[in-house]
Amino acid sequence: MQDMPQSELDAIQAERAKFFTPRWFGDLFAGRLSPGDTFWVGNYGPAMVVVPALVLIALFTAMASPGHLGPLFGGTAILAGLYRIAVLIGLFRSVARTPGPKGWRIFGLLWTVFEAAILIWLGLRLIGG
Repeated sequence: MQDMPQSELDAIQAERAKFFTPRWFGDLFAGRLSPGDTFWVGNYGPAMVVVPALVLIALFTAMASPGHLGPLFGGTAILAGLYRIAVLIGLFRSVARTPGPKGWRIFGLLWTVFEAAILIWLGLRLIGG
């Protein structure tokens, strides 16, 4: 396999530098990203930061106030579910404007609906006891 030209590597690096900026999130929620980026990076990219931070917060919460993790995890699940709904809106817009086969794209929409519903349901259960 031959090496990629430096100009292509620079273009890839410039594109990646845009991820997770306020403008990128605006494009995500408005459906201006590709369906693949909207689904994969939108749904799962922030988890690379949120999950480790939540684990640390849970550790310190459990040490300081044992038995009170339900509201922490419940609130986080509800926020994650609401975030998924925002991603779902962007994904719907992205899928609608992108030509080509829609099978996997529709599956992505349904999967995101499922995850949002489960997260909100779980969050309410954890908060409500």
